[in-house]
Amino acid sequence: MKGIVEKTANISSLKLSDEELAKINKHTLSVVTADDVFVFKAMIADNEQDDRNYMPFTTKALQDLKSLYVGKTFVFDHKGSAEKQIARVYDTEIVTSEDKTDEDKTELGENHAELIAKIYMIKTASNADLIKDIAGGIHKEISTSTVPSKLICNICGVDNTKEFCNHWNGRKYLVDSKEKICKLIIDGCKEAYELSFVVVPAQPRAGTVKTFEKMFEKPKNEVEESTNNLFLKAKVNENYIFTEVSE
Repeated sequence: MKGIVEKTANISSLKLSDEELAKINKHTLSVVTADDVFVFKAMIADNEQDDRNYMPFTTKALQDLKSLYVGKTFVFDHKGSAEKQIARVYDTEIVTSEDKTDEDKTELGENHAELIAKIYMIKTASNADLIKDIAGGIHKEISTSTVPSKLICNICGVDNTKEFCNHWNGRKYLVDSKEKICKLIIDGCKEAYELSFVVVPAQPRAGTVKTFEKMFEKPKNEVEESTNNLFLKAKVNENYIFTEVSE
């Protein structure tokens, strides 16, 4: 159907090693065993520049998120309530391809990189059906909630975390007599709030909720005006993930 983008997710068994279990136990109050936990891993973000909200990550942003996401919670629909917490990120890694030609690299000339999160759940009677749904591929769409430290307009080079520019992501502008689509490039992150299962997929690989707060050093009225403009630019992205699970 026109306008509908379909993606697939790969699900396979993931053996939980003693090393992985030790990483999980850094986040628990009492020692858990492999029989106590259900583990899955997900590609949550990459540095390709085809973000449908035109707010893509750079490798620098992924590197920041790699450390920021360890220990963060996993929820449903970005609901900020304790009862919506279902899992926790216990480890992250960045997988980088060895792109050898310019054609293989991203639009910014970087090697393709993916941020992988490893997530654990404690098996209980109450979440048994949820675990089955994850393992069975019912729940596989995910989005992230982050705060950028730099948000660079690719038209004028202005960092929109410090100064609001007049370009809008997704719109076309003439640059050197050629049309260019405006993107607000996330070139660093200073906070990661949570990961969330969501419903509607909107990006090719992994989606983000771009959060803007406490990023301006201006008088209050200017801060509010700039922040409102940025919220108009930033919309919620939800997307498919590629998931490996362990029972």
